[in-house]
Amino acid sequence: MCAAVLLGGCSASEPDETRAQWRDYCARLGAWQEARNSLDTLPGRPGSAEALAPAVISAAGVLDRSRRDQDSVHVLDDTASAVTEADLVAEGRVVSSCDRADFETLVR
Repeated sequence: MCAAVLLGGCSASEPDETRAQWRDYCARLGAWQEARNSLDTLPGRPGSAEALAPAVISAAGVLDRSRRDQDSVHVLDDTASAVTEADLVAEGRVVSSCDRADFETLVR
């Protein structure tokens, strides 16, 4: 919910901003998944899953702070579990969130 509700409604750009945040998040998650699944990328190197994890968590934090939809409420915790603890159940939840946001082609 936004403070502008008191003044007569939210900005028309809010849905566009939310969509852009989801696109950024899902693209970063997909890049992390690709790096994790790649045999060519060594841990600790630029482009490795380990190196990409902070950017994925950061993008999840943006969604978590916005809390504009049901999926964004738990995305930070699930993302952190997925990328730092190899939690496949949490990863499945965030991938499903990307699917619901219409960015299923960005994730694996």
